[in-house]
Amino acid sequence: SQTGRQLLQNPLRLDNDRYTIDFEHLEQCARQAKFLLLCSPHNPVGRVWQRDELERLLAIAEKHQLIIFSDEIHADLIYPGNRHHALGAISHGADIITAVAPSKTFNIPGLNLSALIVPDKTIRNAIIQVFNSFHVSASNPFSITAFEAAYRGGEAWLDALLHYLRDTRDAVESYLAEHLPEIKVIPAEGTYLLWLDCRDWRLSDAQLKHFFIHAAGIGLNPGVQFGHEGSGFMRLNIGMPRRTVFRILEKITEAKFYR
Repeated sequence: SQTGRQLLQNPLRLDNDRYTIDFEHLEQCARQAKFLLLCSPHNPVGRVWQRDELERLLAIAEKHQLIIFSDEIHADLIYPGNRHHALGAISHGADIITAVAPSKTFNIPGLNLSALIVPDKTIRNAIIQVFNSFHVSASNPFSITAFEAAYRGGEAWLDALLHYLRDTRDAVESYLAEHLPEIKVIPAEGTYLLWLDCRDWRLSDAQLKHFFIHAAGIGLNPGVQFGHEGSGFMRLNIGMPRRTVFRILEKITEAKFYR
């Protein structure tokens, strides 16, 4: 709203515990749009978009001459059996701005460094001009060194992290299935975030938030903060020691009996 632009939302579709893009609705939105925002992999639902899905999205964008901003900050955090496809690598003509950062992958958000990949010179120069006007492009040399070191030397660490996250994800799913079957986990294909379906409790979003904070004593992200389609959901971050994740689950279980 601060830019004077009109936001057109293209809600994902949820069928059989799997989110998909509503391409028919996206086509309708594209007729009125100039700019498309894509989250790939998707936060909060954990989808890793398949190549055919991205190619269909690109076809719509190219048809309507949309500039695409592809947020790929979770691109390195992909579970086995899935593959991240960088949108810019499969595009044949769309103008794409790709956002990446080592902050999620290597747990270094405090360094405040990210990167935009902008092949089109005109768009790139326009972005640089805006950045310079706000002095946001003046990175400190330590952040740049850490950025390079993480990607050049962090492969073994990342492999170990992905195995740890996968095992934690699977353990959470097993625990909830046994102890809290009314909370369903939407299968995560990537990211360290789990999308919990709490709708079987039939609580309002305010009641759901109150339960987690005041009864269980934990602060998850309410799904509704990501849009009204997230009503009844909560987002759980599992990027932490597994014992801490299990303590969270135990506190939810204990609190459930006092609802």
